[in-house]
Amino acid sequence: MGGVVASDTVATATAPAPQERGWRWFVLSLVLMVCVTAAPQWTPSLALLSGTVRLLLPIEQFAVLVLVAIAAGALVGWWAGGRLFVAVVWLLMAGWMLWRLPLPFNGYGAFLRGWSISLGAAFGLLCIATRTKPFLGRALAATGIATLVTIVGLSTQASSGGAFDDAARMFGREYQRRTAESMDTWRRRTESTAWRTFAGKMPASAARADQLVQTLGTLGDPGSGGSTGSLVARGPLLMLAPALLALESLLALALGWAAYHRLSRVRLGPPLGALRDLRFNDQLVWGLVVGATLVLLPTFVEWRAVGANCLCFFGTLYALRGAGVLTWWIPDRVAALVPLVLVILVPLLGPTVVLALALALTFVLGLGDTWRDFRAGATLHRPNSLR
Repeated sequence: MGGVVASDTVATATAPAPQERGWRWFVLSLVLMVCVTAAPQWTPSLALLSGTVRLLLPIEQFAVLVLVAIAAGALVGWWAGGRLFVAVVWLLMAGWMLWRLPLPFNGYGAFLRGWSISLGAAFGLLCIATRTKPFLGRALAATGIATLVTIVGLSTQASSGGAFDDAARMFGREYQRRTAESMDTWRRRTESTAWRTFAGKMPASAARADQLVQTLGTLGDPGSGGSTGSLVARGPLLMLAPALLALESLLALALGWAAYHRLSRVRLGPPLGALRDLRFNDQLVWGLVVGATLVLLPTFVEWRAVGANCLCFFGTLYALRGAGVLTWWIPDRVAALVPLVLVILVPLLGPTVVLALALALTFVLGLGDTWRDFRAGATLHRPNSLR
């Protein structure tokens, strides 16, 4: 009996650590990372789409965040017994990239560098302190720590208006610059002979493009400034910049985590799970409760911007959880038809309506999964699944 136990113990100790599987989604993520980072250089025919992407990402240099995340993972990997040379190379690459960015060392440039370093340092320290915890908990905690560090840093240099107003004005100027560049590129496109010919033949499409130009101008509208509560008077994407930055940081950390573990043999924790397995602590629902309270109650009018950001951030997390529930339910042969259905619905209902319906459905499923575990008694529609 003792020999059996001993052999089982040795087998467990020598069993290889779980590894990330598959390259398809990882490579696709890398391609998307390069594309969104290069959005300012997109062709003029895609200027409006480029402008929307640049406003959706508070830090448009998305690849920099990913590189810093990989460097943080390499440093923790060296701490856990990996090669010092690998850690030094990645740290030098990240440092060189932050230094050589074509941005000044004040305003948005200083914010980008400070946020990247704070996020990477917080994530690295949490990886050292919590070796067995899953990725999402570490990433959420690292984003929270980076937020606190950034708030403290902004407070020490804040003017009489306060740190939040200084940050809003800084991002307002940055969003104005991005919108102006996209508008100028699109204006050159509309002045071409090819576009005038197209507009003459397809006036409805040209009118929709003009409407999109107006919408793009309001998305990042810096407004008139003022107190924190006046953020609600600014453009929606500028008002929601903190939540979008937190979501962008989670994506960058996830991609950096996946990239590091495909480049190194030293593991920092369990591999990333599939979307269909996405779950998190149910106590995060209080983020939605606090956000809804701040937005709906008139006594908290000065905190509506904070409440809107809470709803955006935690609502997106629950929408992703709901998407996981859908991917658990839907068989592979049916899931392949979902993108086709969405492509058909976009011209009929419009992209805004389709996106709103998809987010509403996934959010309701994700929120309902907090109280009713939809995947507990459901069958996983995947061939050869191990359960």
